[in-house]
Amino acid sequence: MAQTTRAKSAPAPGTTRRRLIEAGLDIFGEHGYTGATTRMIADRGEVNLAAIPYHFGGKEGLYGAVIGHIITTVRGQLDPVLGEIEARLGQGRPEPGEAQELLQKFLGRLVDFVVGSKEAPRFSRIILREQMSPSSAYDQIYEGIMRPILIMAATLLAVITGRQDGPDRETQLRAFVLIGQIMAFRFARETLVRSLGLEGYSPGETAEINRIILEQTEAMLFGLQHRSGSATD
Repeated sequence: MAQTTRAKSAPAPGTTRRRLIEAGLDIFGEHGYTGATTRMIADRGEVNLAAIPYHFGGKEGLYGAVIGHIITTVRGQLDPVLGEIEARLGQGRPEPGEAQELLQKFLGRLVDFVVGSKEAPRFSRIILREQMSPSSAYDQIYEGIMRPILIMAATLLAVITGRQDGPDRETQLRAFVLIGQIMAFRFARETLVRSLGLEGYSPGETAEINRIILEQTEAMLFGLQHRSGSATD
């Protein structure tokens, strides 16, 4: 009896779209927007090249979908703690000590994602490229990720340091320093891995980095509060 050959079924539309976004994360991260080609992405995703214009309208549309995926994923990790802090601030101005606890909780969550998550290495390559040579897509990254993070850090820092009128320019710069110390562990990962022989980053290494960042933050806040108190004497 002749055997019948069953044709390989095509991926479902949702699966194809996910494959292309996942492939786009890697290819755009490795080659940048200009160096990436739709053929590279289709091959990495193991889908037909025609699927890119069908699902996204072309390379630009796919890049926008990749950026959207990054923003959605990051916000999915940060929004619970951001929402908790925003709800607390909506009840009235907290005392400096409580604001410091909220800031440390927020920074700790940021460390868990930026340093310790499996998504961060893939996301960071695209975000770093956009930082160095921003395209129109950076507006989405800034509004969706960077701006909310900096506003929250600056708002809490203003409460901790006793600024009644909200964060001024200096407070916003200090907030940037607080966030920057976390980002350095991602964007300069290879330097730290080589200098200390780290795995880059295991759960234990992430916990160690978290502890050190929170200690550094506490020392910084102590100095600012002491300076602020001395200035009012």
